[in-house]
Amino acid sequence: MAAPAPKNIKQINETTLGISWNDGHESEYSVKVLRENCPCANCIDEWSGKKLIEPGSIPESIRPSNLKAVGLYAIQFYWNDGHDTGLYTHELLRQLCQCSECFSKN
Repeated sequence: MAAPAPKNIKQINETTLGISWNDGHESEYSVKVLRENCPCANCIDEWSGKKLIEPGSIPESIRPSNLKAVGLYAIQFYWNDGHDTGLYTHELLRQLCQCSECFSKN
């Protein structure tokens, strides 16, 4: 079976993004948590996997200004702080889901 893929992405409110998946799951994300978990080489050391973003350094005012699908495997966010190099794979997005069902599993 193919991995789940987003079928709809919507801004729930100013600080929350929602993704409806093709397997019926409804994900919710704090936009700040998404930005703090950017997987790019500027935010995560490529060799050690260590986060390079200082805890608390992402402002509460962070917002996605745009996004686009990358192939059939990822979403690229364009953030209002000018950052846009992270490719969030569908797998990573499912791992970061903060809906009540997923949050209770963690």
